[in-house]
Amino acid sequence: MLEQILSSGGGFTALTHVTARQADTLRWPDDQILTMLVKRIFADDRLREYLSVDKERIDASSDYRAQCFYLIFPQTVYRPPNQSPTLRWLYTHTMDGRGVVTPRDVLDLVTKAIQKQQDQFHQSPNGQSPWLIGPEAIKYGLDELSRRKRDTYLKAEFPHLWPSIEKFHGGKTEYSPSALAQLLGTDWESICKDLVSIGLFRRTVIRKTGQETYQFPFVYKGGLELTRGRA
Repeated sequence: MLEQILSSGGGFTALTHVTARQADTLRWPDDQILTMLVKRIFADDRLREYLSVDKERIDASSDYRAQCFYLIFPQTVYRPPNQSPTLRWLYTHTMDGRGVVTPRDVLDLVTKAIQKQQDQFHQSPNGQSPWLIGPEAIKYGLDELSRRKRDTYLKAEFPHLWPSIEKFHGGKTEYSPSALAQLLGTDWESICKDLVSIGLFRRTVIRKTGQETYQFPFVYKGGLELTRGRA
């Protein structure tokens, strides 16, 4: 909020009185995300009994929490080789352009994945599955999360930026400065600064060439219907 107010150019009287009480952005590492998910999932007594999960060991051992996680989810979302484990995939695919992962986003993804998996089980009640929540359901959950963030975060909280954001709909996942200038106009640098500040973009500099590049994080790809590639 402070970044948006300050970027408007209108100033903020006595800002130091606010920043003196300001906390750093809350960042959840993947181990905390794992703990949250496993404890929530196995709060159900019936599920713990069905999978023979020891509640006390969940509280005591991070290795055991990981074992319990993979009783529910597949080892990878996409087929190996060279695929990250599902827990890491969930973490990187819910991360915004600032590197922030929120518990709410992870829970929203998993909740939608559970709903999708239940629908699939109802369609084939006699079928068998090596997991309770499969890859297709997880990918569906990410798409639904992306659409929610588009509507309830980008559109609702930043209506003054939405006309610029909407121009990327159906575009690429990565943009060069020249492509941004062509798409957004002469004020593209100021616009992109705002988009970086809200986590829509990740700005990086290529070491070998020193060139800038702006990338969309995975979490916005589905909502904006982006295709992989560079413009």
